[in-house]
Amino acid sequence: MSQSRVRVIVSVLVVVALASFGCASPPEAEKKAAEAAVSAARAAGAEQYASGELAAATGALKAAEGQMQAKKYQDAKAAYLKVKGLADKAAGAVPAAKAAIASQVGAQLAELEKRWRELDGKVKEAAKRLKAEQKQAWEADAKGAAEALQAAKSAVSADPLAAKARLTTITAALDKWEAELKALPAPAKVAKKAKK
Repeated sequence: MSQSRVRVIVSVLVVVALASFGCASPPEAEKKAAEAAVSAARAAGAEQYASGELAAATGALKAAEGQMQAKKYQDAKAAYLKVKGLADKAAGAVPAAKAAIASQVGAQLAELEKRWRELDGKVKEAAKRLKAEQKQAWEADAKGAAEALQAAKSAVSADPLAAKARLTTITAALDKWEAELKALPAPAKVAKKAKK
């Protein structure tokens, strides 16, 4: 082959390569896969349990969409693949985060139940020193706390964050009643009769 022929062939190959690079098609399949992965992560609870990972995925998704609009299809394709990976990571982090929170809530529940039993005993001991309105308030709070404890126990496995939120109201009620019991006047001491 002559040198001029080689130059022509190389030139044609370069033009074809540049033309095919410039005419790359939009990465629609990757876009759909990335969007589906983000939706799946949300459905798995990533907004609550893996918010940092989900935020990274949604931020990368916006960047990929910007590259699509700029017709940088190769970059967009790579970005959509990154989004899918980040969204899959977010969805994968949900079970571990749920389990960690459920464990923490379980320990808090046990502690609150113990505190509640102790407080109930103290209230019964101090019943004679409680005013009528205090007794009524205690009964209402006791009923509400028992219901909240039961609801928190029921919610721990399905929605540990909801269970954790319920614990806040129980803790507040316990703190309130512990303070009220401390503020009660001391019980009157029975005077002993002196021996003659």
